Amino acid sequence: MKKILSLALIGVSLFAADRNFDGYSYFAIGVENFKYTEKFIYTFSGYYTSPYSGKTYPKNSEIAVKSKINVSSPVYLSGSLIRLNNNFDLSMDFTSTLKPNTTTEEWLDRSDDSVIVKNYATIMSNSMRFLLHYKLSNLHRLTTGFSYVLNTFKRFNDPDAGTTQLVEETTATATFDLGYWFESNTAGKNRNDLRFKYEITFGIPFYENVQNTAAPGITFTNKAGFNLDTSVYFGYTVIRGLEVGLFSSYSYMYRDGGEKSYKGGKVIWPTNITQALRGGLQVSWKFD
Repeated sequence: MKKILSLALIGVSLFAADRNFDGYSYFAIGVENFKYTEKFIYTFSGYYTSPYSGKTYPKNSEIAVKSKINVSSPVYLSGSLIRLNNNFDLSMDFTSTLKPNTTTEEWLDRSDDSVIVKNYATIMSNSMRFLLHYKLSNLHRLTTGFSYVLNTFKRFNDPDAGTTQLVEETTATATFDLGYWFESNTAGKNRNDLRFKYEITFGIPFYENVQNTAAPGITFTNKAGFNLDTSVYFGYTVIRGLEVGLFSSYSYMYRDGGEKSYKGGKVIWPTNITQALRGGLQVSWKFD
């Protein structure tokens, strides 16, 4: 009986201790690493010999291909948590690539992973997310809302080859999100406080718009796929109202792709996966 009473008192004190949560704002600077892969079937319009593997492909041959990009760039994040009432909060989060770095994209023959061709490539991402928090307690929250992500991929061949060609693809996605959010305490409440935050969100797309400069006028709207986002944060209040910490987040976006007719041929939006790992320094504040 004493053990049950003790657990009950602990539970009551835990909920009582988190009643005075306030909102806060934050910004963060860090690094994001993108891994982007595509899978598709490519038809060679003419005879081709890879300068990288020496492998020869006859005219009109169809090859299962995968492409992959791995690149890191600086990233900026900002947002806020707004207290609405005892039952609900609202969070807003914004992410933007500051300056995309250039990397090498490889097209690989899926039969043996030999390199068919190489391109230069950049990836830039901008996103915003709005979540309504239903507070089981101030610590534990169920979240629902939506996200909008705009990814821009640029590919171009070696300028030294003398035939530089730039192709730009933009992917705009809006998802309906559901998730869980844990907030150990409010930001910047008391000096020397430690704060831990964890969140995980699952998203289903309800809007998709994909365009590529290689096929003007063609738009893909296939919404088959899903998003998964998760993040952790550790913060320390250096003075009342000001908190400094470290964050890390991971995003996984899967899309099933599609195919459309274009000028007597076909244009493919390949099945693709975009993974983004981000981390860096965050500053949060709440000045009364």
